[in-house]
Amino acid sequence: MILSCNEHGSEEILLREARELMDAGRFSLVLELSGTVSGRPVIDDRVRSELDSMADYARRYMIEFPYSAEDIIRLLASDSVDAGEDMLREWEKAGDLEYMWIDGERRYFRWAHRNLYRINDSLRALKQIDRQRDESLFEVCAGETDRIIRLSHRTGNGIPVNPKKMKVMYTISVDADAVPPGEVIRCWMPFPRDDSPRLDSIVLVKTDPAKHLVSPGSLMHRSIYFEKEVVMGEPTVFFMELEFRSWSTYFDPAELSGLTGNGINPEIDEYTVVRPPHIRFSEEITTLASAIVKEDMSTFEKARAIYLWINDNIIWTSALEYGLMTDIPGYVLSNMRGDCGMQTLLFISLCRASGIPAKWQSGWMMHPGHVNLHDWSEIWIDQAGWIPVDVSFKLQPSDDPAASEFYISGIDSYRLIVNDDYGRPLYPEKKFPRSEPVDFQRGELEWNGGNIYFDKWKYNMQVEYK
Repeated sequence: MILSCNEHGSEEILLREARELMDAGRFSLVLELSGTVSGRPVIDDRVRSELDSMADYARRYMIEFPYSAEDIIRLLASDSVDAGEDMLREWEKAGDLEYMWIDGERRYFRWAHRNLYRINDSLRALKQIDRQRDESLFEVCAGETDRIIRLSHRTGNGIPVNPKKMKVMYTISVDADAVPPGEVIRCWMPFPRDDSPRLDSIVLVKTDPAKHLVSPGSLMHRSIYFEKEVVMGEPTVFFMELEFRSWSTYFDPAELSGLTGNGINPEIDEYTVVRPPHIRFSEEITTLASAIVKEDMSTFEKARAIYLWINDNIIWTSALEYGLMTDIPGYVLSNMRGDCGMQTLLFISLCRASGIPAKWQSGWMMHPGHVNLHDWSEIWIDQAGWIPVDVSFKLQPSDDPAASEFYISGIDSYRLIVNDDYGRPLYPEKKFPRSEPVDFQRGELEWNGGNIYFDKWKYNMQVEYK
């Protein structure tokens, strides 16, 4: 039975009970407990804030793990996979089928059944749709990488080449009645960086609402901010149209391998150290880094070795919302899988543990037919500068070593760069916890009553190539 505040008379007991329920995965009871004290003036603000936070995360977990065993069996059957409870237990034991205990029941990750086709050897052959999509992206990249390499050999290492001009129409639509009418929704949308040599000619064509605030280019998360009043029974829609030009860069690996490395550079020092919770020199990270890199390697050769290890050992899978993860590289190594941002944080951690300056970069991949959220990284070598590295793009299927390893020292032009680091403040700062505290790509919303989570709004990116 849940104790009410009046029954136990102690707010600390109330908090302890809520924490124990969270640890036990009794999320429905956490929500019930939070509801019983909602609006009570006797509750201390600190206690109310922590209860609200626990209730928020309980909801997030329940959204991320929506399926019962019966649901998973039904979803697999729709793909002509005949599985029963015994088979689910086998996949769970092998770590192939992701679940957690919620309210005393196994609840499965919303992409668990799709990830199973990538993880499980016997089911991988069924993943025809994803294979076709991957091959389509490879075809787009193949023509681009060949052209970029040829152009870069003429212009020189790291000189921007091969520009692509794009027009973006981006919309965020908050569900009708998600927020009471008359209240004001605050909205942050992703916006192109103006401090990168790979982005220029940024033109904001129009917005709705017309009044907006673009964050300073020096901030690590670049955004455009709006406010809009909610109308009863109608979705609250935010819109922007903009144009920009994106460039490729490529560095010849042969030249990078001959560089001596990095000396003392105070401006780069922050990219060589830990940054908990997601960049830590844990025993697992330092041991693995020592096993991958050799003392006699150059800086680039060390980074290449780390890239190749991830290529060979880490499977791409859809991921939990990052806000629910306390150690993303640790999760990747424990499960030997992860999406683009998770693999990128592992790459950065291993690089920094090996003495290589490395930083996060993210936004959108804009390849025709494959527009999506995406994360990658950059490494620093004194004599070359920042070198883009896209570890989750893996080795490309080519017999030409330069084309195959293109994304170890190059990047194509189909990119919208929004962030130059992860987990940094928005502008203006958000009052309530973010839906995505690590990355900033979809956007963020809130009102005076709290954060507006992803289940209450939709986003849409349309791209025209000019």
